[in-house]
Formats: sequence, structure tokens, C-alpha cells
Amino acid sequence: MLYAKHYCSQFHPKYNANIADTVKANNAAAIMAAATYTAYVASATVSLRGLTAETDVGTVTISGAPGVPNPGFGRLATTLLTVAVIFLGGMVASRWAATGHAPISDLYEFTATFGFGIAAAYLAFETFMRQRRFGVLALPIVCIVLGIATLFPTTITPLIPALQNGPLLTIHVSVMMISYAVLTVAFCGAVVYLAQGGEGHRRFGSLPSAEASADLAHRAVIIGFPLLAGGIALGAWWANSAWGRYWGWDPKETSALVTWLSMAAYFHARAGNGSVAGAPGIRRIVPERIRRGWRPDPMWWLVIMWALVMFTYFGVNLWISGLHSYTGM
Repeated sequence: MLYAKHYCSQFHPKYNANIADTVKANNAAAIMAAATYTAYVASATVSLRGLTAETDVGTVTISGAPGVPNPGFGRLATTLLTVAVIFLGGMVASRWAATGHAPISDLYEFTATFGFGIAAAYLAFETFMRQRRFGVLALPIVCIVLGIATLFPTTITPLIPALQNGPLLTIHVSVMMISYAVLTVAFCGAVVYLAQGGEGHRRFGSLPSAEASADLAHRAVIIGFPLLAGGIALGAWWANSAWGRYWGWDPKETSALVTWLSMAAYFHARAGNGSVAGAPGIRRIVPERIRRGWRPDPMWWLVIMWALVMFTYFGVNLWISGLHSYTGM
């Protein structure tokens, strides 16, 4: 019966046409939200320049305070983001209803759901932390992810045997997707922090401060770190059910583990003086001038982490074959 449902849906022209229309509507909603967030942040720069233009000619001292963004643009941006999240959530629900399983079994489904997850995660952090300006980076990422989703086939096909364990598939992949979405928010905070020049600096008055950016990134990592660990553990449970072993160093398993370890490195680097460089074994091997020398800002670990997230998902699925290569291509 399930196979028949998949088979009929695969060749249902009305359903396939609806997919195309839904994708276009969702992408348009996300693009409108991204454009409004950009206008919101840009309005802060215009405000600051307007203040400069209104001063008398001569030597003028201007404080380093940022311009004030237009609150109307901010409210409109959040409203459009909320609409986009609702649209994307509807798309996920409709795909779920059409396939009979969570829409996380091929690259189209997961990538579209990933875009929904990033938008929803960012909206949650924005609401909780009352920081709208990070949307200037988060929403373009959502648009790019949704654009990538359109490159993959949308045809519904029967699940392969390994993916037919409904509860485990849904829980494992959903937790991984949520962790990736939350970690994308952490990446946005890290990028703004580094763009500002680090703690105590503010190169761009229209963007959030480095301190606010670090706070967002750290809060997101604190949530994403255990989520990813839980997703990996659930994956091991699923692997034992599907393939008869908990861990086999499959490319995706290994890459997900390395991604998790990069976050552990961030926490370790952020701890400060209590670093591995002071361990007795390291002191015997590594010269002091190297151990006590310059080290990159811990936020760089979050940039590396997100690059690993992208590689774990797209790189492993598209270019490295393995047991997790369910591309739908």
C-alpha cells in the first residue's frame, strides 16, 4: 500500500506542478524577508550619515555610537520572516502528507526542510534575544539553501530498506537537521563578531556589537552542541538497526564527529588559560614560545564548524560515496 502511494504520487502531474508553485512562493517569501532585513540594517547607516550631514562645517567630533535603524523596517522584516516560516512549514507538512513519512529522505526534502529549520531557529533566537540585525546574514543563507533545494529532483520515490524504520529515521535526521539549523545561527553570530574586529571593537556601526554577536553565537552553540551529540548517538542506534553495527567510520559518521569535535575545540579555546597547551605531556614536546604564542580567536572555530557542517551534508552526499549517500539524484 505504501509503495502504491509513492508510485502514484511520483506520476501525479498536479502534485508535481504544485511542488513547483510552492517552491516559487516559498523562495519569494524568503527573498522578500532577506531584502527587508538588509534595508533595516542599511537604515542604521543612513541614520548615522544623516546626522553627519546636518552638522556645521568645521571640525566636528562624532561619537562611535551606531545609527538607529528604522523600527518600521525591523517590524516589517520580522513579519515577513514569520510569513516565510509559516509558508515553509506548510511546504514541509504538505510533502509529509504526500509521501507518508517525514520529508527528510533525500536531498530535496532535507535541503528544503533545512531552509525551514534555519528560518525558524533564527526567528526563535531573534524573538528571545531581541536582536534583529543578524537577519542580514541569516536570511540570505536561508535563500541560498532554498535555491539549492530547487536543483534536486522533487520526484517522490519509494524508500530504500535502510530508510524504512520510520520512528528512528524521523527522530535521528530531525535532530541532526535542528542542530545544523541552530549552528547556522551560531555561525552568523561568529561572522558578525569577526567582522567587527573582536571584543571591544566595532568597525560597522550598523551591525550588532561584537559582544552581542559573541553572546548569540555562544548561546546557539550551547544548544547545538548537545543536539548534534544526540543526533550522532541516535544515528548509531539507527545504524545498528539498519546495518548491524553502531559505528563503521562511514564518511558522514566521521564528518559529523569531526564537526562535533570542532565545537569542543571552541569551548576549549574559549576557556582561556586552562588550555591543553599547559598539559604536562604537551609541555615536554611543544616549546614554550609556541605554546604561549599567538592563537586565533575562538570564534574562528565556529566558522570552521559551519564549514564542516556544509561539508558533512553537501560534500559527503554529492561527492563522497557511502552508506549515507541518499541524494535522490
